[in-house]
Amino acid sequence: MLVKAPNEHVEYVKNGEYLYQIFLNGTLDGFNTAHYPENYSGFHREEPIFEPNEYVIIENTGDADVVNPRLIVNGKRNWYSVGHILSGVIRKGMTEAEKAMAIFSFSSGIDVQCHENDRRVGPFTPDVGPFNRLDWDSTRYERKDQKRYDKSNPSRNSFKERANPVKAANCYYCSGCQYSAANFVILCRQEGLTARAVFMCPINMFMTHCVAEVWYDDDWHLFDPERSSFYLEEDNLTIASYEDLHKNPRLASRTHDGGFASKGMNSHASDYEKYYPPSVMPVEKDWVSPLAMTLRPSEKFIWKWGHEEKFRIGNNPRNKEYLPYRLANGRMIYQPELTNHVSRRGMLSELNIKTTAEDGRFPAVHSDIAGETSFVIYKVKTAYPVVGGVVGGKFYRKSITDQCRILVSIEDSDWIEVWSADQTGKTESYVAIDGIIDPRPNPARYEYYVKYEFEAGGAPTDAGVDEIYIESDVQMSGASLPSLSVGKNEIVYQDDTKDPHPVRITHGWKESAENRPPLPPANPLIPTDGARDKLTSTKKLRWSEAIDPDKEKIVDYHIQVSPRFDMLYPVSPNFNRILFSERSEWEFPKGWLLPGKRYFWRVRAKDKRGAWSQWSEVWSFTVY
Repeated sequence: MLVKAPNEHVEYVKNGEYLYQIFLNGTLDGFNTAHYPENYSGFHREEPIFEPNEYVIIENTGDADVVNPRLIVNGKRNWYSVGHILSGVIRKGMTEAEKAMAIFSFSSGIDVQCHENDRRVGPFTPDVGPFNRLDWDSTRYERKDQKRYDKSNPSRNSFKERANPVKAANCYYCSGCQYSAANFVILCRQEGLTARAVFMCPINMFMTHCVAEVWYDDDWHLFDPERSSFYLEEDNLTIASYEDLHKNPRLASRTHDGGFASKGMNSHASDYEKYYPPSVMPVEKDWVSPLAMTLRPSEKFIWKWGHEEKFRIGNNPRNKEYLPYRLANGRMIYQPELTNHVSRRGMLSELNIKTTAEDGRFPAVHSDIAGETSFVIYKVKTAYPVVGGVVGGKFYRKSITDQCRILVSIEDSDWIEVWSADQTGKTESYVAIDGIIDPRPNPARYEYYVKYEFEAGGAPTDAGVDEIYIESDVQMSGASLPSLSVGKNEIVYQDDTKDPHPVRITHGWKESAENRPPLPPANPLIPTDGARDKLTSTKKLRWSEAIDPDKEKIVDYHIQVSPRFDMLYPVSPNFNRILFSERSEWEFPKGWLLPGKRYFWRVRAKDKRGAWSQWSEVWSFTVY
């Protein structure tokens, strides 16, 4: 049962493109209270300290199907398809190198990234055959006879569901190096770049660590989206290849790994040196799909911030049924108005039925001819993995000779009876089908069938259905949801239904003004904005201290330095760091700045209660 939020906004839509606004009061949201706890091996994840959003409901209130409904809030998280993802990161006129870096910036972003092998959804490695735990070496995290699994057609690979960048961004959060690399490679290939995913290991094996390479400027260039890393050659301009790192592992050891909130270096330099050539992992460009779904009349979809501990694991032997980070459980609910003739459009199949809309008699769906089996079959199909559900409704059974029951089929399985009437008269019943859905195995479940079956022994109206209820719990990433933030929110609703059609959208949220975030640092002090400094004298950045409206202490700063005004990527991963310091200055890593180059930088601040300021203005300096 969905508990009503303290604040609601209802919007009534009449066509497939609609713009509206919502103002979120208070001072805190899931963006400015982002917290970055460490999981293991120096990696981190993102979790909001305060999340105002509770749910968004899209409901089809008309008589026509609503195809592919979606919401984009403040231009963020438009990840409905690969095309939408790429249109949000690629800019006109970009070179191949810039495109690769733009895709890397998306793929390694904290909102879609979190290294956690023990929580991620499997399979653990590209799997070309049934997984058998007896084949697994738990001490080395690899198959005992790995090569036996490496000779199959990649299209049979159950790994492809997790390699799909749309599924990765919207359905999952805890990642893994092989998934991150595959997601990145597929996006690159979809943009027309040549790219490959490679493991640091002996040829024909998948172990240790997986990274990606993109071919441009007549060479390979290595990107590690899982560790948010790339490695520059000695010129501090060119992104190194795997071969470069093999020959000169110092390029890796001098570079910060693990993302902006990671304290340690976590270098894999020794693995680059040890394994060459790398083992190329089979990845197909077309392992993609849009986040497609259709809402029938009286059907609704719910994005929920929060979960019911329903999730899938897949074939990951390291997962001990730990909850994924940022897990969210959405819901699709179908409750057709059986007295309306439009409800027949939602039926996949039927046999020997009449409806109230046809003959005016009740139950709303009853037999056409008594003494023969009658049924209605519905197909449930979602854009997100199904991890549970409830089926039920209201039924009528005049005598013990009349029958009513519900059956479920998962994919191509036989029908499984989940309920049958054991009393006469009007009956209302709802049954959980989580055990039948069985969300833990791989591959993911995206569809199933429900059959409402009845048989009238005497008159046609002696048995039937007055109400149908089908609820499907789905898994989604909390980092992908259409989230409101403090202040004015610009929201775009879109769907692919051409004719006018009514849709009702409901946002539910709470508000908090318990803490006011700091103001961003106001001024650069050393160097001043636009300054030209000698390379030898440019040793640190200093800025004015951030001011907190609540007079609370500033406990941390996050700094970024980039060769671009749009801050698309840092000079190197060493130049995108949370400082873990209250001091409003930062000493440059030595040996990275180049004479004649202009650099751009910005800072944000965090107070002691965990609220972040907005970013400062972008400042610049040039060294000579």
